[in-house]
Amino acid sequence: MAYSATVTEASKGADGGRNHWAMSIAETEAAAGSEWSVGGLPKRVTIFAYKATLTAGTGTTINPILGNAAAFTASTQGHIATNDTTAAHINDQTRLRAYLPTGTLYGRSTVDADTDNTIATEILIVEGWAS
Repeated sequence: MAYSATVTEASKGADGGRNHWAMSIAETEAAAGSEWSVGGLPKRVTIFAYKATLTAGTGTTINPILGNAAAFTASTQGHIATNDTTAAHINDQTRLRAYLPTGTLYGRSTVDADTDNTIATEILIVEGWAS
């Protein structure tokens, strides 16, 4: 089978005058370089939570990386952040401000082995640069 990433917007609304998004990303047949994207976001965002779990497959750990351009690398302006820890489950509650020139967030779970992995991700985003 081929890589697939399904993005589900669990909720979208306004809270305190700012739009916010809660979304889930379900990846199947994920490999180290598999990339997902979420469009329709504002250019300035704050990522409040990033949770990802390797739920099945040959891989044993993931090391998520986020960017603001397709096929970004960690050494380019398109790189937003790389998780500090490699694990089977990531729960990063760090507030991360990001600029998305096209309103699209890109990500890679960066699994450590093979191409048969299933990964579940949840992301909470608020419009603007929140503190």
